[in-house]
Amino acid sequence: MYESTLLYSIAFGAFFGLLALRRPVCLLVHAFCPPASRLLLSPFSVVGRYFSDNLVYPTVIHRRDFVERWSCADSLLLFAYVVATGVCVVIPLSGIDQVVTRTGTLSIINLLFCFSGPCLSMLADVLNLSLHSCRRLHASLGTLAVVLAMLHAILAGATTGKLNLQMPKDTFALVSILILCTQFMPLLLRNARYEAALRLHQTLAFALPYALWRHIRSGKLFPSLYICIGGALFLTSAIISLGSVLYRNSAGLSLAQISFVNGTTQIRLRLSRPLKVRAGQYINLWVPSVSLWSFAQVHPFVIMSWSQKPQEHLDLFIEPRRGFTKDLLTLAEHGPTTSMAWFSGPHGKPLHISRYENVVMLATESGIAAHLPYLKKLVHHQRSHETPVRRVHLIWQMERRDGGIAAQKLLTEALAEDKLNGQHNLRISIHITGESIEEVDFGSRATVYQGPMPLADILCSERRQRRRGSRTVIAVSMCGSMRDTLVEVMRRNRYRGMDVRYAEYQP
Repeated sequence: MYESTLLYSIAFGAFFGLLALRRPVCLLVHAFCPPASRLLLSPFSVVGRYFSDNLVYPTVIHRRDFVERWSCADSLLLFAYVVATGVCVVIPLSGIDQVVTRTGTLSIINLLFCFSGPCLSMLADVLNLSLHSCRRLHASLGTLAVVLAMLHAILAGATTGKLNLQMPKDTFALVSILILCTQFMPLLLRNARYEAALRLHQTLAFALPYALWRHIRSGKLFPSLYICIGGALFLTSAIISLGSVLYRNSAGLSLAQISFVNGTTQIRLRLSRPLKVRAGQYINLWVPSVSLWSFAQVHPFVIMSWSQKPQEHLDLFIEPRRGFTKDLLTLAEHGPTTSMAWFSGPHGKPLHISRYENVVMLATESGIAAHLPYLKKLVHHQRSHETPVRRVHLIWQMERRDGGIAAQKLLTEALAEDKLNGQHNLRISIHITGESIEEVDFGSRATVYQGPMPLADILCSERRQRRRGSRTVIAVSMCGSMRDTLVEVMRRNRYRGMDVRYAEYQP
């Protein structure tokens, strides 16, 4: 009979293997037999709509300072995974020594995902997940690994009765537990200094495999094999990532032209070679000359520009906060400047909004940056009759009017280019929350309102105005509180034919 941890590891690997293969398989089926592709995806669409109505919108855990919102679907998936792990720990139950071994082995198996690569962006691309989903998966599996390791240490201590620090096995057991426990420290520091917290987290992670190897080096095949597999995954991913970065920047370093415009830092990255970018993607940018510690800082930035052809430069929209973005602001405050830069990417899972007839874009503050490339793409495809989209409504909420000046040019261009069969299909609504103004119309397609966006009224209006039988996508790039409000509105009203999709970047 096979050991339960071996079956667990096979299922673990098969699950992530299927995640990685699902997109290539769907693309192949669609390329060679489009009807089969639609037939294959149709049941998943029905199941997805059922999950949205009954499991995704209900909230189990509400958003807090260090805790994000957890839906009923999130909680059920995590609960099922924890139960499956618990079953592998106790079945078959052949003694406490077996339970001690299994908890330690299962902890290492769950850590395999956390060590699958040096960059979560690349891992998210491979698995065809959003960066947010990949981060949540990373945190969940890491937390479960820590819990299993603690249980392993407690049970081992209870059975042996002592810890002999003269023995390397016990010494590195203590070191491993301390490293795992201190991995939670960066979470407390991330709001104060994100980059420093991230580097501390990664430094501790590099020390963990060595400590685990020294602890379990006792002739047992599978625990050692799992560490070797994790090391091989990490090295393979690191080599591929490095090769991609070197290829993107092989013709010479890119040049980042940094300027400060109306409270926002804008970067135009001139590339060493043209790059094809899909709407909604982002890059990880490294500008070593920004500050003393910027050589160790790599930051993700959403790409505002979009073109049907490979681009020779990328426009990045940045809201200065702290850390690296604040250093960029300081560098550009005295006038435009140019610095050498490296980047990786483009990364990200674009939203498939072109298949819908009605598109509603919701943004707060800098979240507009996530919608601009989609807006430009939709307008381009409408002019060339490449999309069924017939109505686009962009709703943008900001505190002050001057915060929108940076995006004014791009929005004006989109309004000017928007025309299909003699009709205009783009409408823009701007809501100002921090200033007292009267409702102002800019032509027939753009209006400025006083106060926050009334999400329930907006969705009711969109449902009334759409063509009967058509579907609507709600593309979202908003702050956490507004996202929670939207989810609650969708839960209460159960709008049919409306799908909510979240952009990679959320303010």
